Amino acid sequence: MHYRLNITSRALAAIFGGYAFAVASSFALVPILMLFFSLVKSDAVYLATMLSYIFYFAAIIFSFCRSSILLVCRDMTLACGVLYLVHLGASTL
Repeated sequence: MHYRLNITSRALAAIFGGYAFAVASSFALVPILMLFFSLVKSDAVYLATMLSYIFYFAAIIFSFCRSSILLVCRDMTLACGVLYLVHLGASTL
């Protein structure tokens, strides 16, 4: 039963944590793309949304590669927090 609980919790972390990570990366990439690549806002949003799929798939792979589910949750939370701070910092420029 412990094995099934481990796989279920990793799958939930991959689905919901990966989605949060993809959204946070999309939010963080928009002002960066506008600032450094001189894209208009609509193009930056489109490109950031396309790039967020890469972050989502990376989070899914990451959630099954770590040794502990607690480390997965901790690292995804920290990564989302950092991306949120990047979004706040870059959008004020």
